[in-house]
Amino acid sequence: MKNLLTAILALFSIGLFSCQKEVDDIFAGNASPTGHLVKLVSKSGSDSSVLAFGYNSSNKLISLTSNAVVSGSNISFSERAERNSAQIIQRLIIKTDQYQQYGIDSAITNIQYTAGRYSAKVTNLNLGGIIITDSVSLVYDASGKVIREDDFLTFTGLTEQTAKTEYTYNGNNIATIKRYSYDSSTSSFTLDETYTYDQYDDKLSPMYFGVEAFVFESPELYSYNNPLKSSITSSGSTQNYTTSYTYNSANKPITATSSVQPGNTTATGTYYYQ
Repeated sequence: MKNLLTAILALFSIGLFSCQKEVDDIFAGNASPTGHLVKLVSKSGSDSSVLAFGYNSSNKLISLTSNAVVSGSNISFSERAERNSAQIIQRLIIKTDQYQQYGIDSAITNIQYTAGRYSAKVTNLNLGGIIITDSVSLVYDASGKVIREDDFLTFTGLTEQTAKTEYTYNGNNIATIKRYSYDSSTSSFTLDETYTYDQYDDKLSPMYFGVEAFVFESPELYSYNNPLKSSITSSGSTQNYTTSYTYNSANKPITATSSVQPGNTTATGTYYYQ
């Protein structure tokens, strides 16, 4: 069960900025360019969105909030992290419109941390007395990078794999993300989506959170640099994105402008720091 924010963040980082209302006057300027990214405001045509980041006193990410409307549909999502004294994430409290339509105010994901690394995420949902458990295990390579996530669903005592996601890297940046669904009747995987990052700039991404990006189910927040050329392939069609940036004195993006093909559309994003 990959959450909705994963998809939204993928579109942000790959260059597609989409959602609803006009937000030109919501924020008036960038403060403390060497500080944390606190908001990303994005526009494409008449659609727009706001993605907000929150931090604790140790400067660790503790919240992600997205408010967006796409083609007239409201989309909201939030994740709040609880950390221990060593700043290891213990739990995520997740709220989303998708949960609320089933009468669920929020879901709690328990994070497993073993042998010095995050190893699994387990979410229990109570649907009218029926408990459904969604679990994700993280698989690392010898260098300590996450190369695969395996998704499982437990329902009425039976556990089945439902999906997997594979990752490749180019240095400190993600090169590809491939999402597969699993058919238990044939014991086979089907490739559903491929995100390809062909080129990055040499500047620091303000959305770089390292391996904790996977805890927040937002692997697009792993990469150290900002994507310049990228693509999404799904259902046999591919969209290509070419993105350019302006930067502040700390070499972090202030604005991003993406050209989307096919369709010859333009999307923009503005970064706010504090």
